[in-house]
Amino acid sequence: MDVSQLFSKLSGEVVEYNHDAVIELVKELIARGVDPLRIIDEGLLPGIEIVKDKFEKLEYFLPELIFASEAVKESINLLISTLPESEKNSLVNGKVVIGTPKGDIHDVGKNIFATLLMASGFEIYDIGIDNHIDSFIEKAKEVDADIIAMSCLMTTSMVQTKELMEDLVRLGLRDRFKVILGGGAIQASYAETIGADGYSVDAAGGVNMAKALVGKGA
Repeated sequence: MDVSQLFSKLSGEVVEYNHDAVIELVKELIARGVDPLRIIDEGLLPGIEIVKDKFEKLEYFLPELIFASEAVKESINLLISTLPESEKNSLVNGKVVIGTPKGDIHDVGKNIFATLLMASGFEIYDIGIDNHIDSFIEKAKEVDADIIAMSCLMTTSMVQTKELMEDLVRLGLRDRFKVILGGGAIQASYAETIGADGYSVDAAGGVNMAKALVGKGA
């Protein structure tokens, strides 16, 4: 089986969320000396894109999405481990701190978004639910994040998205971090009004936006 056939098979195994087969194929491609970036771009990501599409069409549900994403995440970690330290960042699209604000304990949408980001090559720092604004900022500073993502389902918590933007400006950090908002309480017009860098009504759109914000294409 040539490399192009292996890529096709790898994508298919991701779609079937066949964890062991995905890992074995990645190992075989590594053993053949294939560029790790090619393994991701031509094997893993085409597969997860199909999974995302099936999820959006309700052909797949959250368990299938998570199973496929975990296989991709482990594969990317395996590929990163084979690289010299100086090259490891080339396989990471960016770092994202994600969570919900104080008073909002809904995490399903957040978890789906985090899962898709992880499968798309982002390092995810999920701080969970019910977080003070300071928690987002301090974590972003700690890990040198590229993006802060806030999911907000409760209208009573929505004001905290504005407070996040104001605090970033006050602390002189606005240019350091991109901010993506999502969740049922947020509208695109509101996100634009408070100066957020992006808003998405769904998780897949949010992933494309995150890629664009870090210069990795939509």
